[in-house]
Amino acid sequence: MQSRVDVHHHFAFALNCPEGIRQGFCPLVADGVCTGGGPCEPCQKANTECIVNADNDGRRRITLKRKIESLEHDRELLVRLVESIRNENSQTPSDVLTLIRSNAPLDEIRTCLADRQDASHMTGNRDSDRVKIPKRAPSIYMDVRRITDMPLFEVPAKPWTSVTDDDAFVSHLITLYFTWQQPTFRWVDRDLFLADMKAGKTGSRFCSPLLVNIILAVACFYSDYPESFSHQDDPTCTSRGEHFFAEAVDLLKKEEGRIPLTTFQAWGDMYTCACVMGKDRLGWQYLVETADAIQQVMNKRQRMISDAEEQSEQMARSLNVAICGLTSIIPTSTLSFQKPPLTKRPPSFERFPEDHDPSDTWTPYPCQAESSPAHTNCLMNAHSDLALVIWDITNYVFGDNKPPSIDVKVVDTFHERLDAVTQSFPSCIRLGETPTVGVMELHMRYYNTIMVMFGLVTSHVEENDTATKDRIKRLRMSSAYHIGALLNLHRSQWPVERMPMAFMQYSTLALFTLLDDLEDEQNQTSFVENLIALRALARRWQMAKGMLRLVQLTAIKHDAPLPKESAILFEDFEAETWHTEDRDRFSSHYPNFAVSIQKQSEGGSMNEVDLDRLLEEWDGLALSGRTPEDDREG
Repeated sequence: MQSRVDVHHHFAFALNCPEGIRQGFCPLVADGVCTGGGPCEPCQKANTECIVNADNDGRRRITLKRKIESLEHDRELLVRLVESIRNENSQTPSDVLTLIRSNAPLDEIRTCLADRQDASHMTGNRDSDRVKIPKRAPSIYMDVRRITDMPLFEVPAKPWTSVTDDDAFVSHLITLYFTWQQPTFRWVDRDLFLADMKAGKTGSRFCSPLLVNIILAVACFYSDYPESFSHQDDPTCTSRGEHFFAEAVDLLKKEEGRIPLTTFQAWGDMYTCACVMGKDRLGWQYLVETADAIQQVMNKRQRMISDAEEQSEQMARSLNVAICGLTSIIPTSTLSFQKPPLTKRPPSFERFPEDHDPSDTWTPYPCQAESSPAHTNCLMNAHSDLALVIWDITNYVFGDNKPPSIDVKVVDTFHERLDAVTQSFPSCIRLGETPTVGVMELHMRYYNTIMVMFGLVTSHVEENDTATKDRIKRLRMSSAYHIGALLNLHRSQWPVERMPMAFMQYSTLALFTLLDDLEDEQNQTSFVENLIALRALARRWQMAKGMLRLVQLTAIKHDAPLPKESAILFEDFEAETWHTEDRDRFSSHYPNFAVSIQKQSEGGSMNEVDLDRLLEEWDGLALSGRTPEDDREG
């Protein structure tokens, strides 16, 4: 059997030439002309200047190859779409056209066509004989795509993980993490981590097997490579990243209570990974441990810096990044879970210099797009400022001394503080034409806070105070619109599978908010925008699947007037993605926000709104609103 290198000889140079790896391929070996940069080792040995031969630059060939593949992929979609519409007996067009009109991404339309085609082949187009469609294997990337996939960061698999020894796959995952996850949940200093990981020394200060494995586990949720699944013959979203997560859990046990920097950082990713798996009860335990670790690290911070000796400056910076990132995510998480704060007032630390370093860039790997300024320090300062206000909101609403009734005037004060923070953002991280994914998430976090805060105060407004009720409703709906618009912007720029994990929470809360008034046409449009994103994520992530099911069942319980597009999306979800056994896979106390508002006004227990409990009670509901018991009685 021929190897990839034999078949695609150009890429052999990349595999054997360090400079070639970075540039895509090295023409030096073939043509005697260097690709430039560095200078590279061959030019150093030859004592010659690095000169780029643009005509032989492999990057152009690779870019052209990718464009051709993309066009062929889209052409295939067009042909299948025309064929399905041309077929008079097909049931496909109505579903697919609804997806098209609701601005669904091409990948979602492509999947819908494939599902319907599979169903047609298996059932002979007879709805009464329709059988369960088998689960399709995850996308198997063609060899040429794997070869031309050039991660931004190249790192070794060994000695960091025992799950795989494939350097290319690990580099792919590490690049995905630092492209899509880290800009939104930032507690790892990327450059220090990568330098130590490349060195391959397990005794490093800024990289460890525990941290690597949990980062790889999180990154699997952004990848469609078969190796991202722990069981490649059972490609459900429940198996994504499980193998790396299991190794991280074992390594965490071996720490036996020690909290070096890398373990401190790993706690945050243990929390996010458990949550996206639908195990946020476990995730909450990790978050509690994270809050405790923050206090321990703060107490020994100076000692950790001095012990780093010649790397004391780097240790101070890395600790600041970790403390800032973890303390910023805790109040947002406690607000979403409607629980009291886990820490006292967040610790103070030096603000990061907003110097706009030219090397601080963000590239939407693996998309074909130019790099743009990342504004890393500006985002970290903004997250910290926002977290201080959210911490006060959470403490007021859910803390030990929470008032019997939420005062609208107090909430309005919090709103003023939130607006003051956002108005103080530097211009570089305000919403422009094409903001980075980190900037998008920052603003979604603000709108998420508005929806939760004013949603909870709704039931505490005097019944006859219609002016206040109307004002609060406008604020909530406007925030939901903005969330939907940002999700729509992301889908127009980058693939849905690259949406950061936090977007799942924001879209769900927007959907719960919009359920209050689906008679309004603008609300319906925003509902569909938010639903499209969550529907796409539900195909990939177990927690998103549970959230979408909860929204669907809530709409049924409240007899919400769903827009036609969303009804079709729900039907597709129920038929193709949601299965009875799914409800048993959750260990989640994620609250149904619509029901929690009702329970608060009635003085009920918040334990009655947990996702896993409500799924157990409600999952018998069908889109028609009838339960299995109703059918038996009929």
